[in-house]
Amino acid sequence: MEWAVLALFALAASIFITLPRRGDTPISDPAGEAAELIAERDRLLLALRELDEDASAGRISPADRLDGRRALGPRLREVTEAIRAADADQVATR
Repeated sequence: MEWAVLALFALAASIFITLPRRGDTPISDPAGEAAELIAERDRLLLALRELDEDASAGRISPADRLDGRRALGPRLREVTEAIRAADADQVATR
């Protein structure tokens, strides 16, 4: 019987610890998010550069290069616009 009470107490304590409290809200780090966006932009630009180099070296066809650029372009545009928006928000809050 004592082990059952102990088990219930342990269960109640674990639930209490893991549940979020009312005042707990995740704090967003604008600088960290901007750094992640910049890193992603750099990766996308590197991928575009590699596509161009592979096409000029003859490792891929011009059609493959174009398909690769079309695949990367929209995401690069989204990331660039998000970086610009983050920069505009920083300027506005100063």
